[in-house]
Amino acid sequence: MRMQGDDSTSAGGRMGDAAARLAQDTTELARREIGAVQEEVLAALKRFGAGGVLLVGAGTCGLLALWAAHETVLRAAESVLPRDRAAAVLACVYCAGGAALGVAARNRVRAAADATAGALEKEAGALEGEHTQMPGGPPTGA
Repeated sequence: MRMQGDDSTSAGGRMGDAAARLAQDTTELARREIGAVQEEVLAALKRFGAGGVLLVGAGTCGLLALWAAHETVLRAAESVLPRDRAAAVLACVYCAGGAALGVAARNRVRAAADATAGALEKEAGALEGEHTQMPGGPPTGA
């Protein structure tokens, strides 16, 4: 004999199977997507890695060129001054150049910040002016 509860348990079992299959399908899809993302990231890192190695090589060559230029200037200064004084003069020149570049950089950054602040204030004023001119806006009197 069949009872009412039998139908609900078999339907519940089918729902459970469907939910389990859905969970498995979702898990498999997520695994595939993660695998695809990993492959893309690895490919991008390989491309970046090659570029990074080239950039490090370029930086090393630039540093060696600066060192060679320093040695050349030092040798030229040593022909006029004693070695210790030539090195001291060159160090002072480097310090003065570094300080001048630092001050110039600071002035540029400040000017850029002031220009940005001025543009933001101008935009805020324009927006405030539009807001007060809009019909139905807040009253513009004291």
